Amino acid sequence: MENVVDITPSPRVLRMLGQIDFKPWQCLAELIDNSIDSFITLKDSGIPILSPQITIELPSDGELQNGNGVLVIRDNGSGMTSENLQNAVRAGYSGNDPVEKMGLFGMGFNISTARLGRRTEVWTTTTESSQWIGIVIDFDQLERAQSFKTPLLFREKSENDIEKKVHGTEVHVMKLEPSRIRPLMWGAGKNQTRNKLGKIYGRVMAALGIRIIYSGDLLRPWRHCIWDKTRSVPSRNFGFVPAYTEVNATLGPRKYCTTCWVWLEQNETSCPSCGLSGNLIERQRRLKGWIGIQRYFDKEHYGFDLIRNGRVIEELDKSLFYFENGQSEKELEYPLDAIHWGGRIVGELEIDFVRVSHQKDSFDKLDPEWKQVVEIIRGNSPLRPQIAERMGMAINTSPLARIYAGYRTGYAGLGALVPGDENGNGINSGIVREYVARYYAGEDAFQSDEKWYELVLQAERARHGGTSADQEAGGEPPIQVDIPPSGPQSIPTNTGSLPPASIVIEVDNNLSRTYDLYFRQTQISINAKARKIKDAAMTEPYQVRVAGVNFEFDYNPENKIFEESLDLPLDFFLIDLSHHFLTISGQTPTDYPVSILQRMLREKYFPQTISKVENLTDDANSLLAALRNHLDEHLSSLAPIEIEQIPIEVIKRIELRAYQADLANHDLVLEIVRNGRFIKYVDNEFLLSLVELYPVLVMDGNFFTNPYEAINDDLKSKAVKMILDSLKDVLWMSDEGRNTISKDLAWRLRYSRAIASLRLISSWRS
Repeated sequence: MENVVDITPSPRVLRMLGQIDFKPWQCLAELIDNSIDSFITLKDSGIPILSPQITIELPSDGELQNGNGVLVIRDNGSGMTSENLQNAVRAGYSGNDPVEKMGLFGMGFNISTARLGRRTEVWTTTTESSQWIGIVIDFDQLERAQSFKTPLLFREKSENDIEKKVHGTEVHVMKLEPSRIRPLMWGAGKNQTRNKLGKIYGRVMAALGIRIIYSGDLLRPWRHCIWDKTRSVPSRNFGFVPAYTEVNATLGPRKYCTTCWVWLEQNETSCPSCGLSGNLIERQRRLKGWIGIQRYFDKEHYGFDLIRNGRVIEELDKSLFYFENGQSEKELEYPLDAIHWGGRIVGELEIDFVRVSHQKDSFDKLDPEWKQVVEIIRGNSPLRPQIAERMGMAINTSPLARIYAGYRTGYAGLGALVPGDENGNGINSGIVREYVARYYAGEDAFQSDEKWYELVLQAERARHGGTSADQEAGGEPPIQVDIPPSGPQSIPTNTGSLPPASIVIEVDNNLSRTYDLYFRQTQISINAKARKIKDAAMTEPYQVRVAGVNFEFDYNPENKIFEESLDLPLDFFLIDLSHHFLTISGQTPTDYPVSILQRMLREKYFPQTISKVENLTDDANSLLAALRNHLDEHLSSLAPIEIEQIPIEVIKRIELRAYQADLANHDLVLEIVRNGRFIKYVDNEFLLSLVELYPVLVMDGNFFTNPYEAINDDLKSKAVKMILDSLKDVLWMSDEGRNTISKDLAWRLRYSRAIASLRLISSWRS
């Protein structure tokens, strides 16, 4: 073979190259793809992969500024022969199978290197070769020479390389474009690139054991923070639903064009793109992955990672949470009950057989193959059984529908596997957010879900009063110890003439942690330990011991201070902890008032104890939204609804909204009302009227745990009124709490009552 390589692109390729605008991280990803392909080649050949590694070296800022910067991507993969190398750098050539490999149709190398710099050197060698084979692509020289031909270069391996059987490929990009390199080198851009690469390659890194070193840092493969597959919750239609479900579906073989990379329809005999049949092969299509439940809620971080050959193409895709009816209209189905908090259904789906864009940042959702993915994962009917039944469709039994049935709600406790604090606060709880941060920081103790499950049990106990349900919830009982008053004691007691005290000691995990605050750009950390001590001989409500950066806080929850007032141990804990921070910092109250430090600690670690109007309004809206969805799904079970029970002014409002939304006439509105399908047309205030009219729909564990059918008739109206009184406060908070003109004393008192009602009625959720 002659030692001159012709890299002339075809007109079609030139047009395509001009249409693709890679971001800096995408350029790197294309080069990493080629390295990973080499490891896949080794694996497919049955050759053991020994310590596979990809290294990305970035230039210094000084080198970039003076024009001497070099970006290097180095791997110890299979390497290439001279023929492989020539083909790899030829624009428009693809030796890769885009279904089995990552390379972007043979053009990713050309696009990425051209955008990063004007000169590229590639050096490669195989285990058996005694030489390194190289090629230089210098666009400035090629343009001056009016030629797209460049020589093939050779250099002998060193004795050390031969002895160690060195193999792999190095790509050196020079004459760098500063505006595209700097985002990879500095601060937030560097961190974002590192995290992005860890996310999109996490699965293939784990599968092949590949180490990726980015500018000296070892990339940590991304792992979703999900519940273990052994966890489950009960559901009405599907029994116990696991928090993790594997997906492995065979779609059957289909003809595939190796020239155009197009899947053919079942009855096609030639490629619809090129019209040829000689390059068709039959290939098996398989959908693999999993669906799981994240241990926390988030407004953005939920959805499905869509994967091609181990690489994440789309992160957290949410399209599967929409139901598309026959009129191509899409209706959001998740999240609904916790829409103000976000979602937590996540998953990874390998869909190698679905077409991707040229930029490799999205799948083609118009591809017929994608529709099969939708059918397998979420089915063709609504996720909500009552809505499906209303539409005359079968109950959805897809993997997504099952996990949706078990985990759609957001209330802390065992019912939906939601962690919370000792007061039963879940989604916005400071301790949950702390656990999230510590999980993603890589702390070993927070990777498995044991500590998280303790928070679930803690929230469940809080919902049942805090003590009687401890054993029922499956939690560990408190430690009971007998301490003689005259013996050595770590906990002071009033010995007097009392007999030996039976002391119950329980670590308070909600308060025990490391706390950080900044003082004049200096971080101070304090390790705090808190314990509940139920001891009749302990006369003080709490005791504090400090030693350097250690802070110990023991309290007796049965002390009369806590029994006779609304003060909580947390309130005293934060006061003394704030004072200790001030002491260690060497500052004075003039610089940092203790009250300000206490507020800072509350905002950072216990935000649920701060009555922020915005957060509480969101909670109120979420409760009402969940109630609306529940009534929308279940009211039709009581049809026909008597028209006379609905006030005429409500009928008129329904008619107006039904006309605006669906062009419904008067007769159709009456039919909608009789069938119990009018909830989406009424305001929140009328929801309360429906609760009063049809308490059986929302009580007895249907929405609230409060009993109804089993209690005496003379108590039923009182039981309903108790729910309605709280709902009225929640409704007021939703409507007027945030948008009030003047937050005077009367408003603040009513708002305090609404907060109590919100927390009370939330504790009744089933």
